Amino acid sequence: MLSLNETDWLLHDPLKFFKDIFTYGYSHSGNVFSGTNSYWNDLKSNLVIKLLALCNVLTNKSYYTNVILFNFLFFFGLVALLRVVQQEFRIQKWMLAGVIFLIPGTLFWCSGIHKDGLILSATGLVIFWFYQLLKNENLKFSFLTGIFICTTLIFLFRSYVALALLPALFSWWLCLRFKKNSLLTFTSVYFVGIALFFLSPFISSSLNFPLFLASKQHEFLLLSGGSGLPVKPLDPDFLSFIWYLPTALDIGFFRPHISAAKNPASLLALIELWMIGLLFILALFFPLKNQHRNPFTLFLFFFGISLLLIAGYTVTFTGALVRYRSFALPFIVLPILTNINFRAMKLPVQLFANKRYL
Repeated sequence: MLSLNETDWLLHDPLKFFKDIFTYGYSHSGNVFSGTNSYWNDLKSNLVIKLLALCNVLTNKSYYTNVILFNFLFFFGLVALLRVVQQEFRIQKWMLAGVIFLIPGTLFWCSGIHKDGLILSATGLVIFWFYQLLKNENLKFSFLTGIFICTTLIFLFRSYVALALLPALFSWWLCLRFKKNSLLTFTSVYFVGIALFFLSPFISSSLNFPLFLASKQHEFLLLSGGSGLPVKPLDPDFLSFIWYLPTALDIGFFRPHISAAKNPASLLALIELWMIGLLFILALFFPLKNQHRNPFTLFLFFFGISLLLIAGYTVTFTGALVRYRSFALPFIVLPILTNINFRAMKLPVQLFANKRYL
């Protein structure tokens, strides 16, 4: 409904339509990480409404046609991501395509008219263009421009995704630039990043990242809903984050528990977790030699783990968690799947079959 009014505004006064993006009704714009009374927080929804208004002009305000256009944008970035993983991983294409396009939670929450799909698509484009820059030493202005625009959009829609993406990209670049131990490079960068995270209040009071993360959790705690989790409020200090870590791991990686799967959505999320757990076990018992040292594998894994940890620290509702985690699932499943030596799995199966029919 809001987009319909915006479309009429666009057709009658396009200058004010676009100018409205940069205006707000508060006394000041507010903190970029604040979830209330902030221009930046409202901008997330405003951008989607403005984009939908533009689509209405092309589709004559047809909702179903707008869904097709949004899903085209959603799949556009995923195709770019698929092109990268096909070059990096020697594995069946249909398996890679299935992980990127057909994970049920990701397909559901990142399709339709939501910002989740736009964020995932922009992330896929950033990875694709960054990969092209890594493979070609000559910098291309068009790639850099695309990376900047998409990263900015990701930050405006969901700032923590952009902040999690930057250290992962930087680590990936360091691995290929200096040819050092990839795992050591990633762990070193993230160790420094965690240190800067907790030192940020002493560097600048306007960049108090522990406070921003704790505030986001407190905003969730103020909400009401049937899938709320009984957790303690997070304090913006190092010890509180350490004590809360087991809870964050439980929420980010293992929720919903089987006792909480009381509806189809929760049951589907639980089955997804079990399937990912099965793949992880297979990767442990049948690992592909040296695959875990691949910088791109580590990039995907560290980026995905960062997203799940942030969700574990901030989200206090199982229903919301399923949505936020759906974005990270491809980046978690891809490195696990590509680390499984499927050829080595055939031997135990054959031995079992031979013993059975002796």
